[in-house]
Amino acid sequence: MIDRLLAYNILYALVAKDGREAALFGNNAAAATHAYAHSLATEAVPELWFELPLAGEPWFDFHALTSRKDTTPGMHFEAERCGDFPEVFEWFATQNSAQVRQLALSWDISAGKLNSPAIQLLVNNDAHTPEEFLAVAGRPDMIEGYHAFVERIPEGWYACYTGVFPERPGHGARVECIPNTQLQQAYATDATLLEHDLLQAGVPNLGETTVSRCQTMAAAPFQFEFQFDIKADGSLGNTMGASSRFAFPSSTNEAEQTGHTASGEGALWECFDAQGAAGELMSTIESWGLADERWRLLEGTIVSSKLSHGENSVALYCYPTFVKLRWRNGEPLDAKAYLIAGVE
Repeated sequence: MIDRLLAYNILYALVAKDGREAALFGNNAAAATHAYAHSLATEAVPELWFELPLAGEPWFDFHALTSRKDTTPGMHFEAERCGDFPEVFEWFATQNSAQVRQLALSWDISAGKLNSPAIQLLVNNDAHTPEEFLAVAGRPDMIEGYHAFVERIPEGWYACYTGVFPERPGHGARVECIPNTQLQQAYATDATLLEHDLLQAGVPNLGETTVSRCQTMAAAPFQFEFQFDIKADGSLGNTMGASSRFAFPSSTNEAEQTGHTASGEGALWECFDAQGAAGELMSTIESWGLADERWRLLEGTIVSSKLSHGENSVALYCYPTFVKLRWRNGEPLDAKAYLIAGVE
């Protein structure tokens, strides 16, 4: 087995070379290495996400996702290797692998928060409910609020992950929802339906751009998702997000089945194309003032390489996967890109 820290350092160097570190990543590499070392919950390398702003000063946050297939019931987890959430990982290892998929540690390294990451449960289908996850993650107070939210969201939305953020005082839980393909297509042409469904979900203030920009994203040939912050009473916070997924399985049926899974599961994937539909959407986002020219560097972060050391070898990969827009009190905030990377 090739040393996991060595493999990560080589992968990061490939992704950040040719001036991309200064333009996209800023000076957070050391903090990300620290977070990585504290996210190696199992013997496998977790799936890695780099979260990059597309305007303003460059920085990034870091996410590490452990797959259910890499855990077994009764497995021992060292606190310092799982974000200090051993009890959550122990619970995760006992769950039905047909329902739960990944457990994510999300590190706000850009803010210097290296002691207590957020933790998020990603699921395969809406048959799973996160009551036990919220309880074991220290937020049983959010169970009723979660139920209130999912009971009122539109039919055809699928809650694909739930997360809690210990380092954010006053924060409840975050939930991401994927509308099914038929609804996404309807949103692209029917602003009234989209507005109705967002209000039904409980968005307190849509402002002047939320509906029209979500329509633009829904019309692109990419899976479209919403993200909300839920309070303990089930109402929503004042910030919402919407994202488009650039990389997707070659099979539409597989995309429907897996929600927002990633290449570590072994599927064949389409990639970000700056000259194609992805570039068209990013150009539009740039015209809204939410991104600058740095998005054109994203194509250079695509990595597919083999690393050999003695008799051992691993595959390194990285690709731009999501762009996310956010609004607060109905006002547009920013755009971020997400890269998914890993070692297999």
